Amino acid sequence: MQLKTVIVPAVLAFGLSGCGYFGGDEKQQLEQAWLAQNEQLQQVIEQIRSQGIEVVANGAEAGSVAACVASKLEMDPVGELVNVEGALVESAKITELLSELEGLLEQDFSLENMSSLLQKGADAAAYAKQIIAEEGVEQGLQHLQQMAAASQEFASQDLGAHFQQLLLECQQQAN
Repeated sequence: MQLKTVIVPAVLAFGLSGCGYFGGDEKQQLEQAWLAQNEQLQQVIEQIRSQGIEVVANGAEAGSVAACVASKLEMDPVGELVNVEGALVESAKITELLSELEGLLEQDFSLENMSSLLQKGADAAAYAKQIIAEEGVEQGLQHLQQMAAASQEFASQDLGAHFQQLLLECQQQAN
């Protein structure tokens, strides 16, 4: 039964997001437009999403924009959420998003729950899918609780605004 509660939601979230049910296209387009304004930041984010934060941090030249972004994201309690496309323009408040994610991971998944998520727009489902894929439900839930505790200083800020501020700080340091 335990395996069912882990695999079914992950498969449903992955399948539905792949079919375009989670309306991330608009956020992805907004994010691409924002990143298109700075080629360096765009390349760093693409590297992080394809290779991982740790790989980019270890391979980046000291003092480069890539090294700055990767190290800041490594130290950031919510930094790994940057892996979800559209995160750089995510308007959800960090505390609300983490709370919603925690709720998603705590509940027993069913078709009714997935239907409810679809009706809400299910932005959090993309983040939950990322966390489940990387850590599993139980470890993901523990990690979310740690993220929530560690992110109190900027908890009322939008996730996208938080990431944009972090990236712009690295861009300014390089110039």
